[in-house]
Amino acid sequence: MNLTIAVEDTDQIITADLPKDLEFADFKAYLKSESNIDENQQVLLFDGKQLDLSKNGTLEDLGLKDDDLLILKKSGPAQQPQLGFLDAQLETVRQQYLSNPQIQSQLDPETRAALHNPARFRELALKMVENQRQLQADHQKELAQLYSNPDDPENQRKIMELINQEAIEENLRTAMEISPESFTSVHMLYINCEVNGTPVKAFVDSGAQTTIISPSLAEKTGLTRLIDKRFIGEARGVGSTKILGRIHSAPLKIENGYFPCTFTVIDTHVEMLLGLDMLRRYQANIDLKRNQLVIDDVSTSFLPEHECPSMVEQAAPSSQLGGNIFNLADAQKATKRPKMATPKSTADPAKVDQLVAMGFDRKQAELALQQTNNNVEMAAGMLFD
Repeated sequence: MNLTIAVEDTDQIITADLPKDLEFADFKAYLKSESNIDENQQVLLFDGKQLDLSKNGTLEDLGLKDDDLLILKKSGPAQQPQLGFLDAQLETVRQQYLSNPQIQSQLDPETRAALHNPARFRELALKMVENQRQLQADHQKELAQLYSNPDDPENQRKIMELINQEAIEENLRTAMEISPESFTSVHMLYINCEVNGTPVKAFVDSGAQTTIISPSLAEKTGLTRLIDKRFIGEARGVGSTKILGRIHSAPLKIENGYFPCTFTVIDTHVEMLLGLDMLRRYQANIDLKRNQLVIDDVSTSFLPEHECPSMVEQAAPSSQLGGNIFNLADAQKATKRPKMATPKSTADPAKVDQLVAMGFDRKQAELALQQTNNNVEMAAGMLFD
């Protein structure tokens, strides 16, 4: 006689091929060996009714037939939770939720609204526990039904899905136990710096290909006149946006250090993003252990969460993921656009001679000075780039 026996409150399924004349005592001994439930604690259910195994008899006497499904549960007094302890635990959880806005934002509206009502919160929490218990019972029942006919291809597919889902749930439980911090959002890395003498909170992102400045910050720092519109193009990452041009060199101050910096101008919610191009150029070290950005002999601490701009934290996923914020091919296409007319400002001959003395080509020096309004330092930085 082929029987399928589901052990309640576990995922254990017993498939047994037993003789019809197997006596109750031997049957209960078999169940103990498979489930570790003592004979005097075994309760066997069939179609919702308890089978009486207290008398002498055989399996045939129970009226069972091939492929029947039985439920095995452990008897004993129901373990009533200690209400005082449970209430204390729920109150602790409620207070933790109240003190953590980030967790509150992840709760469903009904639970979030109940945080200020201890009785309502307790009611919802107990309801959630009961729902979870019912889901587990339904899952066990479904699994037992599938195992009752394991040779069916559709059942095999569903069994594999359930096994995979259980593995995922177990992996989730393990992760929540050993690394609960992975389920909270991580604030971005920001530093205090100055661009052309203007204080800025810069977003440090080694996953972004280029260093970015917004048009509004370019205007605020007096760099708008240096935007080279010949580099207009399209930035593509998770989404796409328009490249408004390029600032070839501008002074960036970090603590007491000065670093010529090239900016791609993009209309974005991030005022300034310090990307991989500048980080690599100056061989920067993002030291997360010391919570510092180190460039040459200069080190600056990353800002604490409460000092970071909130606009990035609430932005679309594309900005949070960082990465290749614009495609190199698009930038190369941008450089091939028809050149705009040469700026009307003329190069100062004395400053041209300065740059030539530094080893630069005279024509390139003249063009650089025209584009930087005769600023020798910026022109030199652009030519070095």
